[in-house]
Amino acid sequence: MEQFLDDLLSSTEANADFLESFRKAHSLAAEHYRVEDGLLQEIARHEAALAEKMTAQHAEALELAAALEEAVATGQTGDALRLARRFHAIAQHNIIEEERDVFPLAERWGASGGGFGHGGI
Repeated sequence: MEQFLDDLLSSTEANADFLESFRKAHSLAAEHYRVEDGLLQEIARHEAALAEKMTAQHAEALELAAALEEAVATGQTGDALRLARRFHAIAQHNIIEEERDVFPLAERWGASGGGFGHGGI
């Protein structure tokens, strides 16, 4: 997923055609968030605030993605570009926080989060 986010960042910085990069990154992020939901439910038993924060970040990224698609559909390319940049920022921020905070807890508590890293999804 990180490679697709990097591609998205590069294309938005160049004001180039970013839609394909965005759609790939969005698809992977959505799948990752879906798979990770069970892990966050387990984490919530121990660290409810952390699980809620991660879930809110997932929801925000998905809302941004939907707004971007709507902007594209209505020809608002400037808005779509800004939304792509914001989507990148929240998705990348989420990865950093998960790697720093969520995955170590899952390992420590033995949560069934094996394979939830960002390399595979």
